[in-house]
Amino acid sequence: MNLRDRNHGTSGSSSTKARQRLSTFSTTFPPPSGLHPTLRLSFPYSSTSPPAPVCALYTFLTLPSLLFVDKYQLSSPNFLASKNLRALRNVSGGTELEAPEWVMQKWGSTLLLELAPPPTLDSTKAKKKDKAWHADVPLHLRYLLPTSGGIANVQVPWPVVFWACPAREETKLDGNPFDRVDLGYDSFFDQQVVFHHLQPRPVDPGASMVEGLQVPVMDLEKTRWVESGTVGVMVLGAVWIIWKLLNIILGDCMSGAEEVQAKKKQ
Repeated sequence: MNLRDRNHGTSGSSSTKARQRLSTFSTTFPPPSGLHPTLRLSFPYSSTSPPAPVCALYTFLTLPSLLFVDKYQLSSPNFLASKNLRALRNVSGGTELEAPEWVMQKWGSTLLLELAPPPTLDSTKAKKKDKAWHADVPLHLRYLLPTSGGIANVQVPWPVVFWACPAREETKLDGNPFDRVDLGYDSFFDQQVVFHHLQPRPVDPGASMVEGLQVPVMDLEKTRWVESGTVGVMVLGAVWIIWKLLNIILGDCMSGAEEVQAKKKQ
């Protein structure tokens, strides 16, 4: 039996060298992002061909506490199909839907998504297709604390993208001392599964594997009058209520005094 590592790049597959060079993906947030940004994974069509027919394409995301996914939204087959997604396989961490960022106790969340790549195309049809194939992951921003300037910067690490393929029967994977484990996603698969990783390819070769988002929040410099105005309205309201109460109390006292004087005259 062969002893092999479960994790390797697509260059470790039996595909051609031309296809190996194109086994990449890129990540962007298409504008406008707003409060419900979409994480877009883009692939050259050559990267959507599996190493073997039994392989499935997955992405594993690590999200900061500022962002979350709606697992109920991702349970709809029609919605998933419209985003080129097949199924939400796992989500864990801070997934509360309505909690603002400042009450979150957890660091964030992780999710494992199975993608729905297009059918394998021959070279003639592939040339007629667009140069890239996309899969969109809908995300949601939590309510953030106000800042000076009204903009909060959110950093989101690029996800991991890989093909999960059953290993050959003669390949032994569970006893390899050099195997990398506890990667976050490997525990969701059987021990006899091999991972073929796609290589991230940013638009700028020197860029880091982090996507930035500029999120609109309350601008402290433009809303200071709101605090003072709110306090002023509350004070005026309290004075008006006290004044009305005093009028009622004083009116009752004067009415009682007049009744007493009238009785004395009688």
